[in-house]
Amino acid sequence: MNGPTLLNRNRATLKLLFVGAISLAMLIPLLMVRSIIDERQNMQLTAEATIDSRWGGNQVVGGLLALTPAVVKFEVDGKEKTRQEWRANVLPELEIDADMETEYRYLGIYEVPVYTANVRLKGRLDWAKLDALKPEGDLDFWLPLGDVRGVRDTSVLKMGSLEIPARPLSLGNKNNVGLQFTLPAEARAAVGDEYSLELRLAGSQCLLFLPLADSTRVTLQTDWPHPEFIGQFLPEQRAVSNDGAEANWRLLGLNRPYGDQWALESMSGFDLGQAGFGMRLETPVDAYQRSERSVKYGFLFIALTFFTLFLFEVMTGRPLHPVPYVLTGAALAVFYLVLLALSEYISFGASFITAASLLVLIVTPYTAAVLGGRKRGVLVGAMMTLTYALLYALVVAQHASLLLGSLALLLAIACLMYLTRGVDWYAYGDLSNPPDDHERFPDGRPVPEPIQ
Repeated sequence: MNGPTLLNRNRATLKLLFVGAISLAMLIPLLMVRSIIDERQNMQLTAEATIDSRWGGNQVVGGLLALTPAVVKFEVDGKEKTRQEWRANVLPELEIDADMETEYRYLGIYEVPVYTANVRLKGRLDWAKLDALKPEGDLDFWLPLGDVRGVRDTSVLKMGSLEIPARPLSLGNKNNVGLQFTLPAEARAAVGDEYSLELRLAGSQCLLFLPLADSTRVTLQTDWPHPEFIGQFLPEQRAVSNDGAEANWRLLGLNRPYGDQWALESMSGFDLGQAGFGMRLETPVDAYQRSERSVKYGFLFIALTFFTLFLFEVMTGRPLHPVPYVLTGAALAVFYLVLLALSEYISFGASFITAASLLVLIVTPYTAAVLGGRKRGVLVGAMMTLTYALLYALVVAQHASLLLGSLALLLAIACLMYLTRGVDWYAYGDLSNPPDDHERFPDGRPVPEPIQ
C-alpha cells in the first residue's frame, strides 16, 4: 500500500488527532481567563478588607470577666523575685440576646455584606468568690470584644442601682481587647448579684460569642437568609427562612478548652476566641465562583463542540479546514471572558444568557457557511444551546453538579456512539468521491440554485 493511499485511509484518524490536539491547545486561553478571574477575585477581597477596616471587622462578644491581681514568684540568677499579674475570672451565669441587621456597602463595583448587631447581656455575680479573690479595693471587669472600632453605642453597666460607664481596657497587654468597667470599693456592698449591659456593634463577615461563664445561653436573630453557623459549637435549635434566621445555644463551662481563671498575659485574644461560636454571613455562590466553575468545565464543552463539527464532517463527507476549528475555539474561549465582564454589572443568570446568546448568534451562521448548509448551522446552534443550558445547570447546582456532569458526559458519549455506529471511517475524506454540497428535497431531487 503506497503512501497516498495509506494517508487517505487514515484521514479520519489524523483529523481526530488534530481535533484532540486543538482541544488541548484551548486549555491555554482557558488558563488565561482563569488568571483574570483570580485577579478580579483578589480585587474583591481587597475591597472587602478595605470596607471591613472602615466599618468593623469580625466581632467577638463574651461575658464579663472579673480582673483580679495576683502576686507571682519567680527566680532570676538564683534570687527569688515577685511581680504582679492580672488574672481573668469567669462568672456563674451569662445570657446574651442579639439582633443582627444586615446591609451592603460598596467600593467601586464590589459589594460587601456588613451588619449592625444590638447585643444585650445579662449575668450573675458570685460575691463569695470575688471577695475571696480580692477582699477590698476597686474591682475591675473586662468585656472581651473582637473589634472595638465597631462599637457604635454602649450603655452603662448596671449592677443593681449602680451605673458604671465603659472605658477602654487598660490592664493586661495589647493582645487583650474590649471594654473595662471599674466598680468602686465603697460601692461593693451596695450592688446586687446581677448585671446587665447593652451594646450596638458594627461588624462584617461573622459574629461570634464566647462561653465565658459556668452556664451560657445565647439567642441570635438575623435578617440574613443564608447563615452559616460556625465555631466550636452548633446551635441546639435553629430556624432558617427567606426572611432570616434564629438560633439558640446553651453551653456549660465544662465545654470550654480553658478553665475558670487564667493570666491575661498568658492568653491572647486569638486563644480566647478558640471557644467562640456563632454565625457567618455566608454568601451564595457569587459571580466569580460561578465563572471559575464554568471555566473548569470549559475544556469539556469546547471539546464537545469540536467533536460535533468533526461529526458533521463525517456524516456529510465535507472535510473542514483547521481554520474554522481555530476561529470557533476562539469564540468559545472569549465566551468565558464576556461572561466574567458582564457578571460584574448584572446578575450571573442574565450574564450567562447574554454571553451564550451572542456566542450562538456568531457561531451558527459561520458554521452554516463552512459546512455548506443552513440546516447544518442550525443544528450546530441547537447543539450549542443545549450544551450551554447544561453548563448553566452545572454551574448553579451547588451539590448535584458532579452527578449532572457525569450523567451528561455519559449521555453525550452514548449519542456520539449511536450517530457514528454505521460510519465507514476508512471511507472518510475519499477524494475520489467528492461530497455533494447541493441541498436536496426529501425525494432526493436537488434544490435548484436561486436565480441571480
